Amino acid sequence: MYKKSLFTILIATSATFALQAQADISATGTLVSDYVYNGVSNTDGDPTLQGSVDWFNDAGFYAGIWGSGLDAATYSSAEVEIDYYAGYAGRINDDFGFDLGYAFYTYPGADDAGAESDYGEVYGSVTYKENTTAKILFSDDYFGEVGNSVVVIVNHTINLPEDFSLTLEASHTKLFDDKAAAYFGPDANDDSYSHWGASVAKSVAGFDLALAVTDTNIDKDYWGDSADARVFLSVSRSFE
Repeated sequence: MYKKSLFTILIATSATFALQAQADISATGTLVSDYVYNGVSNTDGDPTLQGSVDWFNDAGFYAGIWGSGLDAATYSSAEVEIDYYAGYAGRINDDFGFDLGYAFYTYPGADDAGAESDYGEVYGSVTYKENTTAKILFSDDYFGEVGNSVVVIVNHTINLPEDFSLTLEASHTKLFDDKAAAYFGPDANDDSYSHWGASVAKSVAGFDLALAVTDTNIDKDYWGDSADARVFLSVSRSFE
């Protein structure tokens, strides 16, 4: 499979560069009151635990694995999501940085009798002065085997007094194949949606705390509560 092969190539390349540069490993554990991605709840508003393990080196290569609990009713009996990713990040100049990589999303235990849940995305982003990022993700077979997709995400972080930070984010998801019509709503042209949100964050005693609010323009009657406006909390701790 092309997606899996590309991921394997990236991992192998990273391993080669590890011999030439110092490598590090970090781990992060997170408790969230709601697992929300691009404005949509993946746990039906319930709390869950998340965690990741990341490898990276001085040359700019990285790879990792991330996991989270899910709402089994939403994800065809899958109770967890496990994602794998690898890429390369660096600087263009003093103002601009970049990140290129590949992620593969898996849903162990999902009943895929109707459509395959697992899918992969190629992604790239550019960051300006460490606080403004534009990111684009492309999949040739989005979740549920609905074909090509593009997601564009833009966020901007503002430093506030007392070491608080405010992040503003917006995204747009677009599906391109005819079989994706009515994916986000009852009409044939409901093959895209937008999301927007804001979060306030602060580090306290080694813990990263964040309070976020988000909403989407997905048809609420069609998708139910998962796309409603919501407020959620997260508490994270990282270790190296």
